Amino acid sequence: MPVTDGNKSSYVLELERRANDTLIVYNPLDEDHIVEWDRRGGVKLFRVRSKKEEHLPRYIAEKYLSEMHTKIVNKKAADGIKAENDKRMKAGMAIMDKTLKTGEQEVFESKFYNMEDDETKKIISILYVGVDREFGIDDVQPQTGVVDDAKPSFTRAMESVQKEKGSEVPTPRIEATEDKPVEAPQAIQKAFKCEFPGCDFSTDTKIALFGHRKSHRTDIDKLEEKKAAAAATVIQ
Repeated sequence: MPVTDGNKSSYVLELERRANDTLIVYNPLDEDHIVEWDRRGGVKLFRVRSKKEEHLPRYIAEKYLSEMHTKIVNKKAADGIKAENDKRMKAGMAIMDKTLKTGEQEVFESKFYNMEDDETKKIISILYVGVDREFGIDDVQPQTGVVDDAKPSFTRAMESVQKEKGSEVPTPRIEATEDKPVEAPQAIQKAFKCEFPGCDFSTDTKIALFGHRKSHRTDIDKLEEKKAAAAATVIQ
C-alpha cells in the first residue's frame, strides 16, 4: 500500500515538515566550508562562506552544524597538543607519547573530545543563528520527545540553543551577497590511521580515531601479559 499523508504517523509528518524549515548558520572560521549532500542524481554542494551567514534548508544546516562542530573540536585538540608539546620541549622534556603503549597523548586529548554540555553549547551558539522560516507551521501537532539523558551531548546542546533563540526571524549579521558557484572539492584523504599492529582502520576525523582506539584496550592488555610471562620464563 502506498504511503500517503493520511497513513503517516504524526511523528513522521513532523520530521518531514521540519526538514523544509530554513535555518540561518554562521561560519566563524577563516575558510569556507563545503557541505556535501548525496542525491540520486549526484552530489549537491552547499558553500558556507568564511565569517558570513547562510540561509540553508534544515537538513543541510544541521549537517553543517555537526561537521563544523567536529572541525572546531579537532582544531582545539590539535592546538592544545601543539602547545603542550612546545611547552615540554622548552623545558627540555620529551613530547607526549602518541602510541597506545602509554596512552599519554590519548589521555590529554580526551578532555577536548569528551567536553561538557556547556562547552558544546557555546560552540553551537556561535554556529547557529536562528530560524528564518518554519515550513507548514499550521500543521504542527504536539509530539512526545526523547528523554534528554538518552541523547548525545551535541543533540542536547543543539536543542537547547534552538529553544533559547526561538523561531523568530533574527536580525541579519551581514548584508546578503551574491552567491558564487561552488567548485567540487577534491576527494578527502583519510589522514588518521590506527597504529595498532595488524589494524588497517583509517578515518578522516580525529574523534572517530579516538573512539576506535578504545577497541584495542583488551588486545594491549593481552600483549602486556604475554610479555610479562615471557620475561618470567627467561628469569627462571
